[in-house]
Amino acid sequence: MRIAKDELAKLVTLQEYDRVIDALLAVLADVPKQVAALQAESAAEKAALAEVKDRHTQLLLRRKEKELDLGKKEEEIKKHNIELNSVKTNEAFRAMQSQIDRCKGEASAIETEILVFMEESDAFLREEKEKSTALKAAEIRIAEKIKVLEGQKAESEGKLAAERAKRDAFAAAIPGELLGHYDNVRRRRGGVAMARLEGETCTVCRMNQPPQSKVNLAKGHEIVACESCQRILYPSELAAAKPA
Repeated sequence: MRIAKDELAKLVTLQEYDRVIDALLAVLADVPKQVAALQAESAAEKAALAEVKDRHTQLLLRRKEKELDLGKKEEEIKKHNIELNSVKTNEAFRAMQSQIDRCKGEASAIETEILVFMEESDAFLREEKEKSTALKAAEIRIAEKIKVLEGQKAESEGKLAAERAKRDAFAAAIPGELLGHYDNVRRRRGGVAMARLEGETCTVCRMNQPPQSKVNLAKGHEIVACESCQRILYPSELAAAKPA
């Protein structure tokens, strides 16, 4: 494809427009990821609090069961005390007293378990309070960060629209066939269509080019492609070209 030197310079400048646009697109693509990460952090804080509350609930259920067991033991002791008054022999009295002592021992053991549960419950309450405070602080911090990210997104969207408009206006002055070729190379080569030739080396893929490539590029009559990466080569003197 034939090309004039000023058209090659325009392609170099066009790539600078595209670099700016690609950078803005990268920022916009990263915002949802950052927001998702922050939301995941918030969800983890909520899950941690919920897990502590669930463990506390299970402990309270076990404590309730022990309190019911203690009530049954106390009723059993009362019943045996009443029966104690009606026994007729010393042997029966000793047997009943033994049952009462056994029940009292079991009741004492249950009371000890209940006291342990109460201490653990107090610890859970403290942990719940700590995690609840941490969650509130995290939610405030995360909400502020998301607000900042949304502001950055809106700002980047505005810049992107402006840069695309400038890019389109600039590209309108480039012949359609040449612009199409540039866009095709750009799509196939990771968004980079142009490569500066430094000496005999393509500065993108770092592969040496045949001497004839430099000669053809100096003539400036046709597109010269890198023999390795197929990007459009341009001479070093065009490297500083920037968008207006």
